[in-house]
Amino acid sequence: MRVLLTSFVLAVAAGAVAAQEAPLVGFGPSAAAAERGIEQRVDGTIAKADLDGWLKQLTSAPNHVGSPHNKANADFIAASLRSWGWDVKVEPVRVLVAYPTTQKLSLVGGDHYAADFTEPEVAGDPDTAHRAGVLPGMESYSPDGRVDAPLVFVNEGLARDYDELDRLGESVKGKVVLVKSSGAGRWVKPRLAQQHGAVGVVIYSDPEADGFPKGDVYPTGAWRTDRTVQRGTLGIDSVLDAKGAKTLQTEHHTADLSIPVVTIGYGDAAHFLSALGGKAVPLRWQGGLPLTYHVGGDAPVHLEVASPWEWRTLYNVVATLKGSTWPDEWVIRGVHHDAWVYGAWDPLAGTTALLAEAKALGELAKAGQRPKRTLVFASWDGEELGILGSKAWAERHAAELATHAVFYLNNDTTGRGFLSAGGDPSLAALIDGVATDLRDPETGATVQARRLAKRAVDAAEKGKDADGTIIPERLGTGSDYLPFAHRFGVPSLHVRYGYDRDGDEESVPIYHSLYDTYTHYQRFGDPGLAYVSLLAKTNARLVLRTANADALPWRYTTFAQSLGKDIDRLQAGALKAHQDAARHNALVDADAYRLASVAYRQLAPPARIDDRWQALDLSGLQAAQKELLAVATAYDAAATRAGDLPAAKAARVNAALREFATVWLQPAGLPQRPWYRHLLQAPSRKEGEEVAPLPGIGDAIGAKDWKQAAQEIALTTEATRKATAVLKKATTLL
Repeated sequence: MRVLLTSFVLAVAAGAVAAQEAPLVGFGPSAAAAERGIEQRVDGTIAKADLDGWLKQLTSAPNHVGSPHNKANADFIAASLRSWGWDVKVEPVRVLVAYPTTQKLSLVGGDHYAADFTEPEVAGDPDTAHRAGVLPGMESYSPDGRVDAPLVFVNEGLARDYDELDRLGESVKGKVVLVKSSGAGRWVKPRLAQQHGAVGVVIYSDPEADGFPKGDVYPTGAWRTDRTVQRGTLGIDSVLDAKGAKTLQTEHHTADLSIPVVTIGYGDAAHFLSALGGKAVPLRWQGGLPLTYHVGGDAPVHLEVASPWEWRTLYNVVATLKGSTWPDEWVIRGVHHDAWVYGAWDPLAGTTALLAEAKALGELAKAGQRPKRTLVFASWDGEELGILGSKAWAERHAAELATHAVFYLNNDTTGRGFLSAGGDPSLAALIDGVATDLRDPETGATVQARRLAKRAVDAAEKGKDADGTIIPERLGTGSDYLPFAHRFGVPSLHVRYGYDRDGDEESVPIYHSLYDTYTHYQRFGDPGLAYVSLLAKTNARLVLRTANADALPWRYTTFAQSLGKDIDRLQAGALKAHQDAARHNALVDADAYRLASVAYRQLAPPARIDDRWQALDLSGLQAAQKELLAVATAYDAAATRAGDLPAAKAARVNAALREFATVWLQPAGLPQRPWYRHLLQAPSRKEGEEVAPLPGIGDAIGAKDWKQAAQEIALTTEATRKATAVLKKATTLL
């Protein structure tokens, strides 16, 4: 029966929805008709936009922070927005940058093989032949250093990998660590290695992640070649702080990381892995290269990194189109324009979409059809170095954000395929409505039908059914939504198109490399830019429906349901972690690991782990969530019935809804990471998990600080009750 229900839902999404337009969330009947007319005019302008010309221009030269083309792109974006009637400001930000000018990695013995941090030309892609201004493969902000030490392979370089290494009787103390780029952000791996006593780190992209096991490599196919190098940053915020940056400039390393780090391609990695002897790795560590991986420790390498640590300028381009009715309410749309080299996939296809949207909305305003709320379009700089430009702007304009911001919409990487939209669960109905109104270029179905079909197929492959609302996944750390969602609590979305299910890097097969070019994107990313056009139409609708809605188009039943799932997930996860620890220790005490071991794997029994536990009382929070769900359901019903609202009444309702967004902020920040302020969302600290449910509580449980956990539960319960009161007020106003 449930499978039949899923099929019925899909049939409705693919067929009947196309015949009858769904109501617009936040609009009464007459306002909805006017809004659809506006959107059709915008679609017409986007369809005529010079998407190909803009993408060619934006990707015509290396575009990293500090490059001439990065500044040229900022100027081009600013000039274009001005010509379309926007009020434009270019806000410079001085930051300290560390691009290595010396990088060496070689075997000390044997054939003295040395890694090559450059990428060769690819036939048929003229951009790959250019060398002027191209950054080599690197980890920006790597500490300066020069070491000669044995090389040890530690899989992904995560905590559990070091635990297994210990069971093998091996250590990284005084050694250089070789790790895959997968499993966690690159800023985690060197710090863990240093904590375990390593003196250097080498990160490489194993082909199992995005090389030949995935498909043909470039130029035959889209995937990473053996000489493709994934650039990145080691992620430090102190470069935005003048005093802290002066210390960095003197010491050439951060307070928490002092060992040199480089990145190489899997062709180079294969040579170093082949030189390693010692024990064979655990089966889980074996990668995609055609060789047996060994732990090593017997092959010394020379590793050397040096950077000038010099000041560069970021250029944030921020354009404003003043609203006609509620000019003090801001709808913010952003995407970064800096890249590691050319940046077609990441981020300039998304920047091209922003230009198309801005031109269409600017022409609409010139024709006398201004949005009701003020639009703020931002082209951020410095995202690749650690989300620097948007962080700097958000901190500089913190008071204005607190007063004016009602919504933030972000793009970054994008391709073709399924719509991925992560963010605040209260925005689910807005996303669903937009996706229902748009057609997918490849299939002719609605974008929403394709979303639902993908979700149903993914669930079926796990032996499950996909029922109910698509709840947006809360945001992690990966792009410029970070300060808006996590620090200032602005309801935010991150939107893209791609073939992967979750919007991960797999959909950018040449991620952060020289080969992220216009040619590669037109061949494999989005041939003809049909999805860039669709992305622009998607974004324009999300922006316009938020800007023009009488009452902000948020619906809270899904939000309350998501909170309930977060509570259940937190409780179940904490209990499981305790049970797993207790079970593990019981097996250690019974000598079961030694007796069950396979001799040739040479794994020693693991050590006991901390299994301390104190039961959590979540009953008050669960009761508050249930009350919020009841009130949210009532609000959503009242908002649907409200029809066309007078401006004065809508303004009072909107004020309440904006208050709802801020009740979840903890002004002093989360206890163990004060930069983050949102009680319900923050990046996870668990391996393999992007977003932590109820992070303040979860962090305290992880630290086994039961008093702090109780305090965080009380704070979250109080915020939930405040949110319930706000929604009651909004419902009464409607």
